[in-house]
Amino acid sequence: MKAFLTFALCILIGQTIYAKNYFCDPVHGNSNNNGSKEHPWGTLESVFKTGIKFESGDVIFLLSGNHGNVEVIGENDKYIKVVGVHGEVPIINSIIFGNNQFKASRWTFSNIIFKDSKNSNTVFIHENSSKIRLLENYFKSSNKNNIVAIKVNGVQCKIEHNVISNYNIGIYVSGLKNQIRNNRIEFFKSNAVEVLGSYNIFEYNLIKESVATDDVVNNGIFINNTETKGNIFRGNYIVNFTKINRDNIGGFNGIYSFNNAVSDCIFENNTVVTNTKNGIYLEGDVNNLKIVNNTVINPYFGLKVDDNSEINIPTAINIIGKNSSSNIIVGNNLSNNFLFENIKGFADNNLEIPVSVHDFDMCFKNWALFDFSLSKNSKALNAGFLKIAPTLDASLNKRMYGSFVNIGAYEYTKINESNETFTIVSEVSDRQIHSKGKGDWDGQPQIRVGGVAEGIDGAGVFPFKIPLIPQGKKILSASFSVYLSKIDNQPQGGIDLYGLTPKSNFWVTDDMFYQGTFGQDLSARPIQHNLIDAETYVGEIKMSDSGRNALKGYLSSIMESGAKAGDYIFLRINPNAKDVSDYNRWNFVSANSNKKENTPKLEITVGYPDKKPVTTTKTLPVKNIVFTSANPLKSGNVSFYFLGFENNKQVQLRLLNFSGEEVFAHSLIPSNLPDLVFRTENLGLSTGKYMLEYLIDGELKKQILFVW
Repeated sequence: MKAFLTFALCILIGQTIYAKNYFCDPVHGNSNNNGSKEHPWGTLESVFKTGIKFESGDVIFLLSGNHGNVEVIGENDKYIKVVGVHGEVPIINSIIFGNNQFKASRWTFSNIIFKDSKNSNTVFIHENSSKIRLLENYFKSSNKNNIVAIKVNGVQCKIEHNVISNYNIGIYVSGLKNQIRNNRIEFFKSNAVEVLGSYNIFEYNLIKESVATDDVVNNGIFINNTETKGNIFRGNYIVNFTKINRDNIGGFNGIYSFNNAVSDCIFENNTVVTNTKNGIYLEGDVNNLKIVNNTVINPYFGLKVDDNSEINIPTAINIIGKNSSSNIIVGNNLSNNFLFENIKGFADNNLEIPVSVHDFDMCFKNWALFDFSLSKNSKALNAGFLKIAPTLDASLNKRMYGSFVNIGAYEYTKINESNETFTIVSEVSDRQIHSKGKGDWDGQPQIRVGGVAEGIDGAGVFPFKIPLIPQGKKILSASFSVYLSKIDNQPQGGIDLYGLTPKSNFWVTDDMFYQGTFGQDLSARPIQHNLIDAETYVGEIKMSDSGRNALKGYLSSIMESGAKAGDYIFLRINPNAKDVSDYNRWNFVSANSNKKENTPKLEITVGYPDKKPVTTTKTLPVKNIVFTSANPLKSGNVSFYFLGFENNKQVQLRLLNFSGEEVFAHSLIPSNLPDLVFRTENLGLSTGKYMLEYLIDGELKKQILFVW
């Protein structure tokens, strides 16, 4: 073993010793030079034409100027790097990797500008070539004939952190096992990404600003082959457009496949923003698909495009199976609509949100800025199915802080997972209403029920304002209590409790009156028979177990039917005897009484009835967590979300690139921020990977961040 380690070490030392740095300078260089920094070669095109043999580990540095059209061949044991010098502006018109006779493998090109290609493909990777890396380059086309920026027919290539602008097609992939990651593709005229190959990874790409120059509908990710399998589509942010006042806005499909065989694929944590119905559309022989935690919505309210009469179209996740389509998992998705045909599998825990300003305001923190993280009262909070959820969200933040996960692509906000109880006091508009019209009992400290006066029977109605219930939670239990202060004489029968129709105001009206047999009032919901009877004593009146269950059902049903926070529900107590003797009555403390401890109350407990923690150990509170996300609206900027910070707690943020250089630093107090969110302005970071360091009370935490 010792001899083997010594041998391996010698190999590594030898590779390091013999690896060389070379320089190309189109302006001052010459092909007759030796390629040193002092005596650089000319263009990169001329260097490869001379057939110079490079050794594994060599680095070729490019200086400013046009390096021409490059043809690369040669298989290497270790990567040879071609790198644009920092601060220089090297330009390459086009590159071809490999040809029908010769292969190319293990070449890396980075920090280079690609433009002015006369070929239909700016970069072409031949099918016999492999392990090509294109990292942190900028592609810009001004030529209408430039159909594709990067065409990958090869295998095991990495296309990462590039900016691609103004092409018909951004990245075309027909090869196998390639990684297309964290690229920004914008102002494309057909498809941002076109997929023909299998077993590829497409993740964390920003696709935006579709340019509709004809009648053809553009696609963010277009699966365009009769059969593809094993592809992963993860964390991509796909948006039709961010500015409505620009030209050439038209139809757009997010992720689209028509009449293809798609199998063994994963679609997770993608955000699709479009003004048409096809958010994620898969039609054909679809099998073994996992479609989870995607956010697919239309935030372009009332906008007509190209004289299209349809507006506010629900953007959908639409899966249409043919033949024997099976084993489809569709869960934890947030969308305007879900459409499934002829598929077998699991489709549950998906949340449908209407295309409306109110519903978007309730669901998202700031959808107008294309921030689709969840608000503190979103229905998607803690409502996901843990077993199928990805470990990370769309921004590489951990999915689970606590026992549950969110629905949709983002996990920024978590709410209290414990049960919460709301105690609501009756409004001062509670009222005694009479069998013979309005009585003079508004604003009185007591409400009389039964034979309240000569020839007049009375009932009592109590309005309660619906609280703002965290939307991920359900009503677990409910109880109503009143205080019986006095019984005059011996009233016949008893008193029943009903729930009335909710309203947007708290006024009690005469038409709410009823007395008689329990359950016969067709305009109200019976809750408890004989809440009070002949055996009841003076004091606080509480409900029976069956009454509490009925009250819970009443409240749950009106909430599901559209009653919302700020609306009012009405509970009525009335005699069940059809006629009560005069002045034989029950007297109750009203909301207008000075005895506030005895006023009518409604108590509602909410929580998660159907979800159980994955462990029996106590969940620790979320504390001092920073979530991060690239800002899709303003490229090169970052949003920071703060969770579990104490008031006046100071945080020092520091952002480093992977060369260790500080590119951003800021000190702030999260509790002073609106919605606990801080967004950078005009930061202009380059596309790529960064390290976030944040310091709290002397404790340094780190996490990786992608910037588009």
